[in-house]
Amino acid sequence: MTKYKNFFIKAKEENLEALELTIRKSSNFSFSFFNNEIDSYKMSDSFKISARGIYNGKMGTAESEKLDKNTIDYIISRIKENAMLLDGEDKPFIFEGSKSYKKKNVFNKKLAITTAQEKVQKIKTLDTKVKSASDLILNVETQYHEEMQEYTMLNSYGLKLTSKTNYALVYSSATANDEMGETKVGFAYRFITDLDNLNQEEFAKEVAEKTISQFGSAPCASGKYKCVFSPSATSSLLEALLSNVSAEQVQKKSSLLADKLEQKICSSKVTITESPLKKNPFFRYFDDEGVATYDKTLIKNGVLKTYAYNLQTAYKDQVQSTGNGYKSRGKMGIELVNVAMKPGRLNKEQLIEKADKGIYIDDISGVHSGLHPESGNFSLIASGFMIEDGKKAKPVSLITVAGNVFDVFNDVIAIGNDLDLQFNGYEVPSMLIKQIAVSGK
Repeated sequence: MTKYKNFFIKAKEENLEALELTIRKSSNFSFSFFNNEIDSYKMSDSFKISARGIYNGKMGTAESEKLDKNTIDYIISRIKENAMLLDGEDKPFIFEGSKSYKKKNVFNKKLAITTAQEKVQKIKTLDTKVKSASDLILNVETQYHEEMQEYTMLNSYGLKLTSKTNYALVYSSATANDEMGETKVGFAYRFITDLDNLNQEEFAKEVAEKTISQFGSAPCASGKYKCVFSPSATSSLLEALLSNVSAEQVQKKSSLLADKLEQKICSSKVTITESPLKKNPFFRYFDDEGVATYDKTLIKNGVLKTYAYNLQTAYKDQVQSTGNGYKSRGKMGIELVNVAMKPGRLNKEQLIEKADKGIYIDDISGVHSGLHPESGNFSLIASGFMIEDGKKAKPVSLITVAGNVFDVFNDVIAIGNDLDLQFNGYEVPSMLIKQIAVSGK
């Protein structure tokens, strides 16, 4: 890291109280097939230096996507300019470092050394299997996206942290027509670090079933139904609920969980953990402020156990940061990493059998516009299946489900064992709740 030493020498000469550098290097490889013909192929590398510095008691920031003879002067001058423009009263923090860090090797060498030709051939084979999974499937698009990230943090106090990760996302969607001329689209995806671990037959079958099962769907009768939420639907609602554990929102009095520590906020069936040290694509052993992360229980048997803190909010409450300081839109905020819901004992089919009569919600959309963050109330577009005699029955679509996220998680009757890692980094199962209001026909 000697090539970055001059940043800190210059910072001292320019009277910065402290400087922090974050260097991100990434490589991306992606391609896609449409009806077994390759229609996109991209490789790219990126480099970015993000800097934060304290000048005259204020925090200034700067970024650069190149490293040359002018970068040091540019970074330091921008930090000073930004710091002088700030009027906020928040105390600036450059973290000296945690006592210990639980670094793990999560970089998969096998994925890195597998040739591009091998990857293309495996995905081409998968695309073929999806297309042949049903005679009703007309078109198939299969995508592969691989990312490698190197993340380095250095500061004036001698802190040096490095992390290197890689993973791939495989996504396939199918378009099918039935004899009535109805068209449906279904998809599936997997996060992987080894292509040999992808069961292509199982994956292709899942895509086909998700597509074909939608034929004949229509709105159901409006009413209140006992409901099983799929892992995808569960994760969307859980993310909305957990936005309230942010200490920043609590301190702003905009969290519905303010003053709720050690109080019951969900069904006793619900236990939620944050496990940033879990070895998967979302692994982080330090946050964007250099604080060591650790695995923690957010909600235990329905009881709220902790808020999530970064350095600024921890200082205000006179507690320790929980290692949840992450930068978003140019501002240091609070995020959760590798959230998981403790699974139950029943599989999805057993949850549906337990529901006996009701509705299975497979997909919900419009969370960002249809869910009010300060009240928890929502009205969301949904699709799924009716449940009759303990089994999935006719498909339903063009419906909305409405309620309150706190009511949903208080109404949990049972939780499934079908843990599934979602796009938002939440690993959650299906869950059965007492009732949900549905608007249909």
